[in-house]
Amino acid sequence: MIPKLTDDAISRLPLEAGRAELLEEIMSTVAPGRQNDGLAGPGGHPTSRRTRWVAPLAAAAVVAGLAGGTVWWQQHRPASDGSQHVAAPLGLPDGQAVVLDAPGWKVDSLGGDGIVFRKGEANLEITSYAAKDYASYVEDREHIVDPAAPGEPIQVLGRPAQMWAYSADDHTAIREVQDGHWMEFRAQGLDQAGFLALLGQLRLTSEAEFNASLPDGYVTKGERAAAAEKILRDIEDVSRADFPSGTSFQLRDGESKDRYQFGAEVVAQYTCAWLESFDDAKTHEQPGRAAEAVRVLGTADSWPILLEMNPQGDYPEVVWDYADRVAAGQVPEGYREGLGC
Repeated sequence: MIPKLTDDAISRLPLEAGRAELLEEIMSTVAPGRQNDGLAGPGGHPTSRRTRWVAPLAAAAVVAGLAGGTVWWQQHRPASDGSQHVAAPLGLPDGQAVVLDAPGWKVDSLGGDGIVFRKGEANLEITSYAAKDYASYVEDREHIVDPAAPGEPIQVLGRPAQMWAYSADDHTAIREVQDGHWMEFRAQGLDQAGFLALLGQLRLTSEAEFNASLPDGYVTKGERAAAAEKILRDIEDVSRADFPSGTSFQLRDGESKDRYQFGAEVVAQYTCAWLESFDDAKTHEQPGRAAEAVRVLGTADSWPILLEMNPQGDYPEVVWDYADRVAAGQVPEGYREGLGC
């Protein structure tokens, strides 16, 4: 079974200060036994993720998406030379993606702005950021060493980069800005020679190859509408309710995602709609509407997509906690921020 949210996972979330505070507040409410020991490095920027991304959603949804791996990715078919040709878009422009041609390495988690590859106890994490954040992140990483200093100059994917060592088997490298984005590469469980060798097995590729590399159970851009319709139909078969009157599902533009992340995106809209209906009904003293929202959200523990997601991460528990609060007559504090309503 894939592990659920841990203290260490929380400590490595990629959140700026404001969202870090929101996350800590949400988690102290939803999961009071979990504490946050520190979200960022010396300059306030995340030192690593080692988690699953649920990029379109706000803090609680990110929390809920954490997991140590994704079973569908483990079924990816190797190339003839034994390598895993798995590409990631990483927010790059012009249909670019990154592929790792390395025997034995498999995708562990993937989101629109990052990917984690794993081989045994070793892992490589690649994260994409906007150009505006480049200077502050480099300054932050310079404090990995004492006294603070620029990283060792290297080349990654044909562009200059700087490399620092957290320890003998934990290294990170920041690649210079290109086309409005820059990337960070962090590996744990590899010495410096192994890290550099692995970076040399990365290459830029086309979005077409990225799409071709996606394993079963992954929702591509072209499949989003049909997948969302099926998830909602399954939920509504259980809840016996569509969206509340005056609301409907709005499919957003988005990258290809695994079922967990896509499920969180769809469930958030349905859950938000009914939470907002309950909130509005309480405000306007409409007990009938409030009772219907309580009833619908009370079926959440049987929604098929949440049952599917539950072994892989904590997102369902966030939704179920909100449903419990509604059943107790409470409007869950911060639910809009928590679910990205």
